[in-house]
Amino acid sequence: MAVKRRYKSPGLARKLLKLMSVHYEKHSIIEDFEETFSEIMNSDGRIRAMCWYWGNALKSVLGYLKLIVYWRGMMLKNHLKIAYRNFIRHKLYSFINVFGLAIGLSICMIISLWVLRELSYDRFHEKAHRIYRIERELFRDNLYSRWPITGGRYKQALIDDYPEIENASRFWRREFAIRDHDNFVHRQEMFAVDNSIFEMFDFHLEDGDEQSALADPMTVVLTRENAIKYLGIGDAVGKSLSFEWDGELVDFMVTGILEQVPENSHIHFDMLVSIVSYKEEPYTDWRSNYLYTYVQIQENTSKQDLEKKLKTFVSQRLEPEYGDLLLQDRSIHEVLKMHLFPIIDIHLHPSPNWEVEAGGSISSVYIFSCIAVLILIIACMNFVNLSTARASKRAKEVSLRKTVGAEKQQLRVQFIQESVLLAFASFVLALVMSSLFIQAYNGIFAESLSLSAFLQLKHMFFLVGATFIVGVLAGLYPAFYLTRFEPVEVLKGIQLSGSGKSVFRRNMVIIQFSISIILIVGMFTVYKQMKYIQTRSLGFDKENVVIFPVRSQKIAQNYGSFRNKLIQNAHIISASASSEVPADFHYSNTYFSRLDSDEPVSLYLFFCDYDYTETYRMEILAGRSFSRDFTTDTEGTIILNESAAHRFGWTPEEAVGKRLEGPYSEDAAQVVGVVKNFNYKSLRREVEPMALLLSPDYIRAISVRIKPSDVWKTLSFIQKSWETTFPSERFEYRFLDSRVSQLYESEKKMQDLFVIFSVLSILIACLGLLGLVSFTAELKTKEIGIRKVLGASTGHVVVLLSKEFIKWIILANLVAWPLAWFMMNKWLQNFAYRTEIGWIVFLLAAFVTMAIAIFTFIFQTIKTACAKPVNSLRYE
Repeated sequence: MAVKRRYKSPGLARKLLKLMSVHYEKHSIIEDFEETFSEIMNSDGRIRAMCWYWGNALKSVLGYLKLIVYWRGMMLKNHLKIAYRNFIRHKLYSFINVFGLAIGLSICMIISLWVLRELSYDRFHEKAHRIYRIERELFRDNLYSRWPITGGRYKQALIDDYPEIENASRFWRREFAIRDHDNFVHRQEMFAVDNSIFEMFDFHLEDGDEQSALADPMTVVLTRENAIKYLGIGDAVGKSLSFEWDGELVDFMVTGILEQVPENSHIHFDMLVSIVSYKEEPYTDWRSNYLYTYVQIQENTSKQDLEKKLKTFVSQRLEPEYGDLLLQDRSIHEVLKMHLFPIIDIHLHPSPNWEVEAGGSISSVYIFSCIAVLILIIACMNFVNLSTARASKRAKEVSLRKTVGAEKQQLRVQFIQESVLLAFASFVLALVMSSLFIQAYNGIFAESLSLSAFLQLKHMFFLVGATFIVGVLAGLYPAFYLTRFEPVEVLKGIQLSGSGKSVFRRNMVIIQFSISIILIVGMFTVYKQMKYIQTRSLGFDKENVVIFPVRSQKIAQNYGSFRNKLIQNAHIISASASSEVPADFHYSNTYFSRLDSDEPVSLYLFFCDYDYTETYRMEILAGRSFSRDFTTDTEGTIILNESAAHRFGWTPEEAVGKRLEGPYSEDAAQVVGVVKNFNYKSLRREVEPMALLLSPDYIRAISVRIKPSDVWKTLSFIQKSWETTFPSERFEYRFLDSRVSQLYESEKKMQDLFVIFSVLSILIACLGLLGLVSFTAELKTKEIGIRKVLGASTGHVVVLLSKEFIKWIILANLVAWPLAWFMMNKWLQNFAYRTEIGWIVFLLAAFVTMAIAIFTFIFQTIKTACAKPVNSLRYE
């Protein structure tokens, strides 16, 4: 009898069968298919055999897929049931896991929203990656200054000298008195700009031609709200608006309606005028500093290469003008440098001087990002800690499953699925909590964060992915821990609680409370610094001083008669007028020099009248203040502060009577006094050289010191005097102390956030501690019963249950203190005038954490200690 030939089956179909077959059936199935395939080949030919093999292979694969989906679905359903039953059976632990992780996730979401907004500044401009601001750095006499402002000539010179620069635009901050349709005068801040603003930036017009809106002199664009405010109508294109221009009323043509500037822009405005309205002659000095110059470079141009080329600009254009800054053997490039500062970095890296607006802080982004991660770590640790702590409660379940055939891998998948399920339950709860937290956050801090930012696919994908990873990572340890024991050991009753597990839980608790202690130390340190700021002498008395803005030349011209009316009131101590007041955001500055030296000294300037130092109660160290009794006190007479006198090389006494050459008088200005340094800027910086310059006609603000009694009655009197003297001027005022407080809004916000985050971190840590204490008490139920039968008191049992956790918290303080000191000391370096952290802060942190921790577990331990021994001995 002839032996039938065996043929090789189709390779791809055979691989499919191998892939889908169960491993112990794989060989027999493949062998049966091979044998039948060969028989058909021998009897009916290759085509029928191939059709049969592929047809049956596909049927088998589909059948296997159906079975796999069905049984996997059944297993998933079974796992979900088990997870649900465990959730219901252990409500306290499940609540701690879900609620604690939800708080951590919600805090992480809110901080992420804030960080995303901070990082998004100016990125809405399509050409943002090619837009830079021209800045200069000055290095002289061990002094460093960063200048984001330039003169008016830079724009065209840069375009002419460098073909890589394809466009440029200038912003010049201006203030004008504007007369509205009801004949009232308003003081409006705006920018004078080039028409190229609409070519470079994504600032758009709702109405009007962006190609030419600000190309002509005496043109203006404004928001619809301002159009209604000043002209009474929203559709204002083609209308005229009256500006006070060089002491005269001039009509500006409205050529466009501005769209609202996005919130995440480093520069905001609701009105723009054409910069070509100004004659260029008065502003051609290369050393002038009054506007912001932005350039747009060509695609594929290297910023670093272009900055190197700017050295030529410095040597050819600027060196002839800055020759007096050069010392012997120093080149202009060692003293003066030009930089291209990316527009997208301005908000988080603002210039310390003359910044267009108060910016953010990259350090704040880092700090709060770390806080978000740390709080999430605390929440995840709770999850892992409680899961491992309760491992022995599920050890018998795992052992029985292994006994009836379950594999380690299947059990691990089950526990990780349960962990991921709890993580996503926390995620859903976190979304609900975040929506509530955001409303509270926006209300407290006057911001406009929204969860809608997470609706973007990449952000939602990140959140879901992060939640999944948290669930997997949180479930890995208990999954591997529970499945490593032999069933026979567990079923014999061998205890699982070894020293390794105890060390793991101890380390987790220590890390959790260490993070909380760091946040509490941060909270106390920020509070202490804020208290120091509020109570430190600023060199002037900020209390009971009212500031009235001067909007028009008419107010300046009639200030004398207004002042005379005020000082007749017994509740008004003094009144003064000036160009600046302490806590302004921008100040004028210029150069003065000694008569016997050509070395210029940069001074900030306060133009003021005779009563300024008296109104602000500044201390005169040498000489005197301005006085009407001295005929020599004429416009241009000057008072220096201590820093300025020192900068000129004089003591306060030596400075009195000296003369300085400057730009504001034909003759040299006489120094009549030296005032004690006063903090006209934030305490973050040391007091810089400044001068009070007598100039009664240059008025932008009126300062009035009033008695603290009958404040509202005094303000009512001032309002009546104002309306009598300036009938067409709107009455507005603000207290000086509120302006000073504004300088520290970011610190006040940080203080409030530290309080919130510290409370939440302690809450999460204590939730975990409560769970561990409850579990420990549950494990020692029989031991406690036996001890009580043998005569142990309730106090003894409480100490037994508590002493281990107290040791952990003490150790957490010792771990956290050096880290907290290092971090907060680095933060305090941002202030030129700062408090000391002090040991009391660390003791307070220790006391707070210890008190809260004791309060957390005292109820549970007393409850367990007071239980009847008979119930304890019946346990299990």
